[in-house]
Amino acid sequence: MKLHHVYLPQAAACAALRHRRRRLARRLAALRRCSDQAFAQQFPACVAAVETAFREEETLLDRLDAPCLHPRLADHALILCALHRTAFRVEAGDLGRGREVAAALEAILAPPLPDFLRAQRV
Repeated sequence: MKLHHVYLPQAAACAALRHRRRRLARRLAALRRCSDQAFAQQFPACVAAVETAFREEETLLDRLDAPCLHPRLADHALILCALHRTAFRVEAGDLGRGREVAAALEAILAPPLPDFLRAQRV
């Protein structure tokens, strides 16, 4: 089946966004496995990486004139607000809250595999 040339940039963009989100989810998973000291040191850089990825995602969606842009902007604003509020708590020593937020964001960025694929994994 041939794709019409108009859909190729959109398909490529969607694949790139999924890849970036999975990469961020892996980074968050690695962050959660860090020692407390490393977690506290690396959390701000992780927040900055999420901000950068969201900004690039928004730019791409805007260029494609994607209808999901405005809802995505609202989602990103809520997530970034939560991350910034959590960053202050992590700096104050509340690492448990930081780990909870990292786990929640990881789940948002990397949705679970569909059941039929999960059953095939060993």
